[in-house]
Parts: sequence; structure tokens; C-alpha cells
Amino acid sequence: MTELRKYYWNPRNWEPGFINGTDFLYTFNMPLPAGLWTTWHAHPTWGELAFLPEGNGIFESSSGTYLANNLQCVWIPPRLNHDFYLLEESLNRTIFVDESIFKGNERFYSMQSIVITPLLRELMLAIDDWHLDMSREADRHIGLALWEAVVRSEQKTTNMVIPHDRRLQKLCAAVISDIDGNVSLKEWSRELGMSTKTIARLFLRETRTTFGRWVQLAKMEHAHRLIEGGSNVTEAALSCGYSSISSFITAFKKVYGCTPGSMMQQKTPFSSIQPL
Repeated sequence: MTELRKYYWNPRNWEPGFINGTDFLYTFNMPLPAGLWTTWHAHPTWGELAFLPEGNGIFESSSGTYLANNLQCVWIPPRLNHDFYLLEESLNRTIFVDESIFKGNERFYSMQSIVITPLLRELMLAIDDWHLDMSREADRHIGLALWEAVVRSEQKTTNMVIPHDRRLQKLCAAVISDIDGNVSLKEWSRELGMSTKTIARLFLRETRTTFGRWVQLAKMEHAHRLIEGGSNVTEAALSCGYSSISSFITAFKKVYGCTPGSMMQQKTPFSSIQPL
């Protein structure tokens, strides 16, 4: 935790490589253990693009609770108190962005989930893998290309609310990690030390939807990502645990208001999601 606080508690202006007059991006690359839970903290002049290519993490603030993984990252603006909790062993590839880069853009003064496109993913990974030197013009262009990809990214707006209760967050992580399976509330009731009725009641209170509907939306979001990435309907259906393609198409249309085939042609945005 001592090492983490160097970056996550209050980034210091004299940290070598963090702020040196030329760097406007700073990468954080470290495997972190399951169950890591930070204290509340804020970054005075840096925005945080939380990216977990492996694992799942919950990021919380007064504005809401957000999930970060390999499909969606979380943007946390400067000066916003927040914490995060890792639901499983994760690889943290977070990127910090100096406020001077986005100053005046109101979008980036609000916490939000951002859809990770293939291009954005590759740029976020490359920024650290290539050990960019922002004093070099060529490297600065790559850094600015990453930020332009973020600016052009789609803000994720869905009805899949992440609960605040840590026990329910573990349950949600189990669903996302085993998206082609069927998570049993009966089995998890023993794991969480609650009856299935208590879990169901608490889940409904915190997310305003039933656990079954939440699972369905999680599966459909996963399918959406695959279709956006070029997978066909059969591949998307099987990846979500559907053996019946027709049942998958019906469930997909219920969430998005269109069939997977139509989405492949129209590229329907997340903002068109219909309530379950």
C-alpha cells in the first residue's frame, strides 16, 4: 500500500517522471492482488484513466460506482475523492493525464465509464510498453493520439448498476468472469453468508433490478462487445452460454431494441439500450 499511495493518494509534483515539464501522460503498470481496497483519495491536477486488461475492479465516488475491466475503463477527474476495490487478481494499466490536456472540456470533469475500442486498447497498452519519452516529438504524437482516441470514445450509459455492497460486488464479478456460465445464488449464499432471499432483496434494493435481469444485461453487453469487434451472431451467443441462437437473438433484442444482425450493420450505440 505504501508503494501504491505514491501514485494513488496524492501524486507529488516532484516525483521523477510524473511531472517534469514535458510529460502529460504517466502510466501505472503493476499486478495487484484480489481484495486490494484503497483509502479515499484524490489527484489534484491529474485525471485517471483506470484500465484493467486482466481482472475486475470497482471504482467508487460520490457520483456513483463503476466497473473497470478489459471491456470498459473508468475516467476519474482531478480532485474527485474516490477509492477502488479489486474483485480478483488484476493487472493495473492505469494512465494518468495532466489536466492541461483536457482543460475546458466539461466531459472530463465527470466520472464515467468509457467503452474500450480495439484502437483505444492497443494505444493504452503501447503507451507503457514502448516506454515513451514525451520530450521527443514523435512520442508526444503517440500520446496525443491516445488522448484523441479517448476524446472520441463512447461514454458507456447502461442500466447495469454496480451495487455498493462488497459482497454483491463479488457476486457481480463472478458473473462477469464466468459470462458463459450460470452463477448459482444458492452456492453464493453459502459463500456470502446470506440466504438467497436476502441476496435477492439486497440486490434489488441496490441496483433497482433483479439479479436475473442484471445477469442477462451483463451477458448482452459482453455479446455487444464481441459483435462490435467483428464476431458473428453464433460466436457471440455461445460465448454468453446460449445454446439456442433464437433465444439469444430474442434476449438481445429485448435489451438493445434490435437484432444482433441489425446491430452489425447499424453499429447501434450504447445510448440506445432499452430498460429491461
